[in-house]
Amino acid sequence: MLKDLMNFYEDIQQGYLNIDDVIFLQNISSKQEEINEEIKKIEIKKDSITNKINENLKTLTNNTKEYREYVDNAEFIIESLKAVLRNLNELIDEFKIVENNLEKLFEKYDNGFSLIDLKDQIDELKHSIDYLNLLDEKIKKDNEKNYIIIDGFDNEPIITNNTNLEVDNDINFYNLNEENLQDNPVLRICEKRVELPYTKKEIKEYMRKYPDEYKTVQDVIINEFMMHIDVFKKHPILARFREAYYLCRTKEMMSIFDSFIYAKDLMFRSEINPYIIAAVKSKKQLEDYIKCLENNTLEEYSHFKIIFDINPHKI
Repeated sequence: MLKDLMNFYEDIQQGYLNIDDVIFLQNISSKQEEINEEIKKIEIKKDSITNKINENLKTLTNNTKEYREYVDNAEFIIESLKAVLRNLNELIDEFKIVENNLEKLFEKYDNGFSLIDLKDQIDELKHSIDYLNLLDEKIKKDNEKNYIIIDGFDNEPIITNNTNLEVDNDINFYNLNEENLQDNPVLRICEKRVELPYTKKEIKEYMRKYPDEYKTVQDVIINEFMMHIDVFKKHPILARFREAYYLCRTKEMMSIFDSFIYAKDLMFRSEINPYIIAAVKSKKQLEDYIKCLENNTLEEYSHFKIIFDINPHKI
């Protein structure tokens, strides 16, 4: 049987399949074993991270900002693990198709059919190999993004902004109250913090929704509309993903899956600073910004003003 199989591989290289395809077929079982081992590891990691999330949730008080951030972020961590498993299982399914095509072809060859008579079956096998190679490359690129998200959770706390920021002796800020509060259509990037745009309506809604957490206008602004600049600078790829996911999931009320896909599409776009994504109120505002960026017409962006209190190249 082994000798017949070796003869088959030698014959099929003669003008039917190239050497790379033949090597691929010879190693098809070991490649499937590697993928199945990766699936087992991811399933174990998924159980471990799920347990970690459940334990951490017990330490957080419901309705605090930290709790809400943790729930949002834990959601996309689990989705990234599921995405890896979906990808790997899809790959295994395609391997089985190639293996099945190979077995049917070899069976006819072993029964005396010439390769000339089996050209249609060889073409089908070749097509399934080509498709599998394309799928493999696509999945590798997608899983690179998924593993960045997963590893980011494993290596650092999932909470992104769990300490308050103080505003240095700003009399105007500390004199704000519900009566004199105005919309603030400004994104300000400072040395240690990013101040996001907000509306009067948003501030009042936070105070209404979380009365135990937010007693003053200042409480809301500091906790909901100011962020440490390190949140964006330390891991910009993860920050870009996280803010895009939050935009879709929370502000646009999109599904977990659609939010996840949209955020992954943006995470490697280094020309888009993540604090811009954090500042926008809708996908339209973000897409308007991207359009202005691509057309080199940022001066025409009208949804909010962007002010740098530091050199923007530091971000």
